[in-house]
Amino acid sequence: MAEFHILGEIRGVTNSEYSTSLFCRYSFQSGPNWNLVSGCSEGQTISGKPNYNNYIFWSHPLDVHYVTKGISGWPKINFQVSCLDSIGRSWVVGYGSFGLPTSPGNHVIKVPSWVPAASTVTDRIRQYFLGGSHQIIHNDVVGFGVDRYKLNTQSKENVDLNINVILRNFHQFGVEYN
Repeated sequence: MAEFHILGEIRGVTNSEYSTSLFCRYSFQSGPNWNLVSGCSEGQTISGKPNYNNYIFWSHPLDVHYVTKGISGWPKINFQVSCLDSIGRSWVVGYGSFGLPTSPGNHVIKVPSWVPAASTVTDRIRQYFLGGSHQIIHNDVVGFGVDRYKLNTQSKENVDLNINVILRNFHQFGVEYN
C-alpha cells in the first residue's frame, strides 16, 4: 500500500481585521480509499491576538499518516477560523479548504478564507453592533464546494501552513514525482 505522511504546522493568520483573539478548527478530509493510520484527523489551535504586524501566531503541529490503495480522493484540509471576544462569545470569521500537495518536500502555503456575506442592511447592522456572522450549516460546502457558487461570500484572512510531505510506494500506482 502507498503511504502519505504530513508533518508540519499551522503557523498562523495574516491580514486579520480583528483585534480580539482568533483560533482555528481544522479537519482532514479524504476519499474512501484512504485510511488514517496515525495522527488526529481534526483538532483546534490555541487562541491568539494579533501582534504589531497584524499577524496571529498559532504554531500548531500537524502529524498525520495515511495509507491508500489508489490516488482517488486525495486528502485536503478544511479550516474554520473563529473569533473569541472579551466576554467569551465565539463566532466563525472564515472558512477555507486546501488540497494537500502531491509532491514530496517542504511547502509553505497561504490558504485564503471566506465567510458568507451579510445580504441585507439589517444583517449588516446586527453584525456591527452585536458581532457574529452567518455560519455554514453543512460543512460539505467548505470542502467540496458543490453549492458554494450559490453563496454570496466575502474574502477574509489567510491561514499560513508550513508542511512537509513524504510519499512512499506511490510508484506502484504509476505516480512519478521529482
